[in-house]
Amino acid sequence: MAGPYYNSKATMISIVLEGEGYFEMACPRDSSSGSSMGYIESEGSRRGKGGQTYQKTSSRLSRNSVFIVPAGHPVATVASENSNLEVLCFEVYAKGNVRYPLAGKWNVIGEMDREAKELAYGVPAKEVDQIFGKQQEEFFFPGPRRQRREGRAYA
Repeated sequence: MAGPYYNSKATMISIVLEGEGYFEMACPRDSSSGSSMGYIESEGSRRGKGGQTYQKTSSRLSRNSVFIVPAGHPVATVASENSNLEVLCFEVYAKGNVRYPLAGKWNVIGEMDREAKELAYGVPAKEVDQIFGKQQEEFFFPGPRRQRREGRAYA
């Protein structure tokens, strides 16, 4: 599994070279028009900052699949249980881009103020730090099915 993360400025163009799996992306939705920009499969709206709605979008991936991730859209790619997933990614408009990991050793949660962690998660900041601090990986992680078999869970 790669990610989850988002780019501050870069748009990512990805091509699957080998293998099978899927990707998931959080997409901002225009609540006035109800448009989700025509993505392949959408489910589960969530309301974010300022009343903006986000929709989970996902799609199966196989050889020669192409997917595009706009800047500011959190994304994760996951290999199928029986196959490696090789993805070649190009980032365009990448000048000044920052990649923000949402999980792993250097995740953005570690950069949040104590008060922000407590408000966001409703538990003491120390507890949030303990959960996110257990992750030693930086970008590539065991996939969701492997985590369940090993009895591990990532925040």
